[in-house]
Amino acid sequence: MTPLFEEYTSFVFKNRKKIFAVVLVLNILALFGLFRLHFTTEFSILMPQKSRQKEIYEKMNGVFKTGEQLVVMVKTSVDPLSREGIDEIFEIKEKLSSVEGVKTVIPPIPEKFPAGFRLVETKNMSEEQYRDFLNYVENMKDFLNVRKMEDGYYSLFMILPRNSVNPDEIESALSGYEHYLSGTQYLEDQIFRYLLFMIFTLPPLAVVLLLNVFRVQLGRFRYAILSLIPAGFAALWTLGYVMGWMGQNLSIITVLVPIFTIVMGSADGLHFVSHFLERKKEGENTFNAIKDTLESVGRAMILTTLTTMAGFLSFLTLNSQSMKQMGLLAAAGIGLAGISTWIVLPVILSGMEDVEIKKKESSLARLFQRLSKRAWIITLVVLFAFLPGTFLLKADLNILKLYKGYTRVRKNVEKIEEIFGRALPVYAVFESENLLSPDFARKVLSMEEKLKSKGYDAFSVYDILVKMNEHLFKEEGYPKILARALILKRLLPEEYTNNFLSESTGRAFIFLDNLDRNTLEEVEHIVKESGFQVTGLPYIIKEMNDSIVHQQVLSVVLAVSMVFLLLVLFQRSFVIPAKAIVPVLISLVSLFGFMGLSGIPLNLITANMAGIVIGVGIDYAIHVTELFRYYRDLEKTVKIASTPILANAFGLSVGLSALILSPFTFHTYLVAIMWVTMTVSSFMSLVVLPKLLEVKR
Repeated sequence: MTPLFEEYTSFVFKNRKKIFAVVLVLNILALFGLFRLHFTTEFSILMPQKSRQKEIYEKMNGVFKTGEQLVVMVKTSVDPLSREGIDEIFEIKEKLSSVEGVKTVIPPIPEKFPAGFRLVETKNMSEEQYRDFLNYVENMKDFLNVRKMEDGYYSLFMILPRNSVNPDEIESALSGYEHYLSGTQYLEDQIFRYLLFMIFTLPPLAVVLLLNVFRVQLGRFRYAILSLIPAGFAALWTLGYVMGWMGQNLSIITVLVPIFTIVMGSADGLHFVSHFLERKKEGENTFNAIKDTLESVGRAMILTTLTTMAGFLSFLTLNSQSMKQMGLLAAAGIGLAGISTWIVLPVILSGMEDVEIKKKESSLARLFQRLSKRAWIITLVVLFAFLPGTFLLKADLNILKLYKGYTRVRKNVEKIEEIFGRALPVYAVFESENLLSPDFARKVLSMEEKLKSKGYDAFSVYDILVKMNEHLFKEEGYPKILARALILKRLLPEEYTNNFLSESTGRAFIFLDNLDRNTLEEVEHIVKESGFQVTGLPYIIKEMNDSIVHQQVLSVVLAVSMVFLLLVLFQRSFVIPAKAIVPVLISLVSLFGFMGLSGIPLNLITANMAGIVIGVGIDYAIHVTELFRYYRDLEKTVKIASTPILANAFGLSVGLSALILSPFTFHTYLVAIMWVTMTVSSFMSLVVLPKLLEVKR
């Protein structure tokens, strides 16, 4: 008997009303903290802290004084090249230009065109000038952002913001038209709406799912509620205090923190209530039932809380501020769930003398005892099933594929791609003392030709100058002398010169049909081969992803090391921790093998599931080894541990299944990963670990 647990139980019984009052006050203050929550929607949270690509990108935006471009596709019923259609195009352009934050709107047809050697405004043409215009646009048709389809005409407007533009205002300005938006700022704006949906619906749904699983395992709905109360309080405290009062932002990454806290933090509550009911079933009074529960699983509860926290803290090795923040916040949430279990459950259960016990004996223990006899065969089967998948792993993070196919964001992007074959631009950036010199211009045009030969759409100011030279001087290609190029430049509208050329820096827009890793690498190779730099948000995120595999190795080593060290310190042995870590190592093989076999990409978010699997998966092994230390009877250990372990593994997987309703694809990936790894981890802890514990030192 441990006096410490008896003294703590006595303290709870004597001060339960005071403790209840303190918890009530803490919850009220946490509720007020929810009103102080701030949301961040920028994709910059996915960027590495130190990034060469980020430096190039920020330098480019500083030179051209623009933020991320917005692409707007508008459908009209009138041909945009007709007199009536031209008026409508410029009416739309004016509406977009009036939106706050818009620096420049590049319409799908030129605002001015050369008639001879003078510029004529397209908007106020005479009939003769209109014929010149049609002749000009026929020559420039490759650069017109107008498409005729069976259901009407589609025109593409490019918006260059000063810093940022509210997409809602663009939506409002185009309320009379069928339109589609794309671009980074639009994608970020939609994230805010999705975050609101997720924070108010997914945690409650996770609670409902967990309650139903725990009810089946514990026999009564009220016991299921009891087991979840500590984790629910911890999620509230994490959101209210750690994130609300302390000013931590809620993002597409950290929105997972309350869900992780509820789902993973409920493990201690489940084990506590399950063992308490087991004691009551044996006829003990409430005081002794609580005391003996703490004696049998108290150490395990502390250790599992620390190991789960360690799994999340392994994120600190990553070159990503968002993942470090998520690791710290989730670790804090799990820690609070552990503290809450020790405080809240004894207080509530201390007032329960009469409990209804499910009398039916579980056959799970006998099943696992039989399976344990074939532990090595089962282990080999699992390894052979998943190991080939580890060789199929691919690292990729496609911004557009962050959103599920049913979301408006994804539909907008796909519609623009369907009509124009492009959605988000990346950039080739180049420098020269004389950007208009024929030799340098042909170098840029040669790069564009290589890109176009691979199916990519590249566009720069040099393309316009080529067409103007052919139209006005009847000379094929770019002007052969600099003086002629300078003359033609003066005929260009300002939106082209200001946004494509500065004194010594120029850029070309490259439109891709997708943002997959292979596409980005091919474009990067062509641009670099030409002596230029490529940049854009997709490349910043790609750079982050390229470092993930190397960082992931360090993260896994750190997580395993911390977990193993905690086990050694608690159990004062190297042998038992070494045995306990085996089910987790098998789970890691299943994690990466399943990702490879199912095509789930290794990226900033999914790669770090390894730390979570280590931190959470070791919990099952801890409960088995701690119960074995307490009972010194392997058969009784498996009998008592099997139900709560499987309930926790199943409950965790079912609880996280709430993320299926998330509009983000990677959240669904997390659900699938947790189902596989938690099944393997719990199964191995009940089949392989007992077999290992049988082996003498």
